[in-house]
Amino acid sequence: MLDPRRTGAIISNLRKQRDWTQSQLAEQLNVTHQAVSRWESGVTFPDLAILAKIAQVFDVKVDSLLNSEPDSAAGLTSVGAQSQQFREVVDRMAAGKAEDAARLIEKLPEQVETLVELAPLAQPSFIKSVITHMPDFPFDLKHIDALAPFLDSDTLLMIVEHVSSENLNKEVLGEIAPYLKSDDLERFANQVMAGELSVDYLEELAPFLRKETLDRIVDQIDQGALGYEVLEELAPHLSQNTLKRLVRRFQDGELAFDQIVNLAPFLDSETLDRIVDQISQGSLGYEALEELAPYLSKSTLSRLVACYRDGELEFEQVVELAPFLDQDTVDELIESRIAKGAGPGDVEELFPYASKKKIGNLLSRMVEGSLGDEWLSELAPFLDRRALNELVRQKMGGEKKEA
Repeated sequence: MLDPRRTGAIISNLRKQRDWTQSQLAEQLNVTHQAVSRWESGVTFPDLAILAKIAQVFDVKVDSLLNSEPDSAAGLTSVGAQSQQFREVVDRMAAGKAEDAARLIEKLPEQVETLVELAPLAQPSFIKSVITHMPDFPFDLKHIDALAPFLDSDTLLMIVEHVSSENLNKEVLGEIAPYLKSDDLERFANQVMAGELSVDYLEELAPFLRKETLDRIVDQIDQGALGYEVLEELAPHLSQNTLKRLVRRFQDGELAFDQIVNLAPFLDSETLDRIVDQISQGSLGYEALEELAPYLSKSTLSRLVACYRDGELEFEQVVELAPFLDQDTVDELIESRIAKGAGPGDVEELFPYASKKKIGNLLSRMVEGSLGDEWLSELAPFLDRRALNELVRQKMGGEKKEA
């Protein structure tokens, strides 16, 4: 593993052996003294071309700048991990001999690790040249992932195509997707639609696919390898027009609610209102409200509460909205139920969302006697210790008076 701090220490040691300042070394290399300072402190790494110049200036091998012990005497002894093969690959790459480096890596496949390590230090065109000289090399997924940021789309696709669909990893495909062209990504999408790749791959591909490709995938759903479960993966990346088109299919009876419910977080208020209208019209069960509620606008929630007040909704149907209603509205719902003779068990589901003021009001009414003692067990979890202590004190005081 290349370590910029080690290489920086080696450069610093060589410079001091020559009794040069950082500015003098910078002049030799035609760079700024700030660049030399950053190398020696391990903040940045010289690129491969500069490393070749540094090696020439100090009359050492490039690989000595990468893996030698910084504290050794002039000549720099190699550590055990610095093999002859490693030195040969580094020397060829530093000399700009792409074909020679490729042939050596093909002969010594384990040295692909050296190519991967040096890729960030080399020009992309040089790395491309090395790889195109070894078109049949079996890069594994780890190496493809590491090389992706340093390759153009065509070269990256060339090495990916040598990986069989059985061995292709969706996580790796997700990592390299940003570096592939749209047309290349579409090829993978086509493989998913044809059933050659798992639908799980769409999760990784979707953020980088063109809208036209996503629309085509949606049109293919339920016509082949794709089922509606893929909508959950695609939904964040679909256009509003496509989302609305899916909702219209639901309204026309072509799709079931459970097939489009995963779209809810990405639908606009107007589209969600159209789904809610189907609930109020009776063509969709009210259990759907529970799944839609987190995404409904305040105005839509208020409209549904108004439907309850007007008798168009049952209390059991509107209570599912409670976590998303403001406290004043919840307080009003509790009061309206009490006015109709409801007991604590009928409204207990609303207590977690009621205001402290309303809970206190109910407690006071219980103490006064307008509400029965059975309310205490339901209210207790929402009372603070002070209120409970006060209640006990008042109850005990009342019992003493009766005695």
